[in-house]
Amino acid sequence: MNVSCGEEHCITCSDEATPMRVISVEPSAIARCVDQDGTSSEVMIDLVAGVAAGDVILVHAGVALAIADGTEAPA
Repeated sequence: MNVSCGEEHCITCSDEATPMRVISVEPSAIARCVDQDGTSSEVMIDLVAGVAAGDVILVHAGVALAIADGTEAPA
């Protein structure tokens, strides 16, 4: 899935972020997330305020970059 250019790209390596749905948020600023293929991952959410279960976040290298507007939502 391609995400448009902008804050969704890594400034350092230009890789695109992967949309992931948040399943749960831990007090340690870690979110349990799932991608469009159903693969579960732990994601650091320190850089994005207000992440909650059900949100779709854009993730690069295990770090949330932004909360998506919903158009990138995994199935």
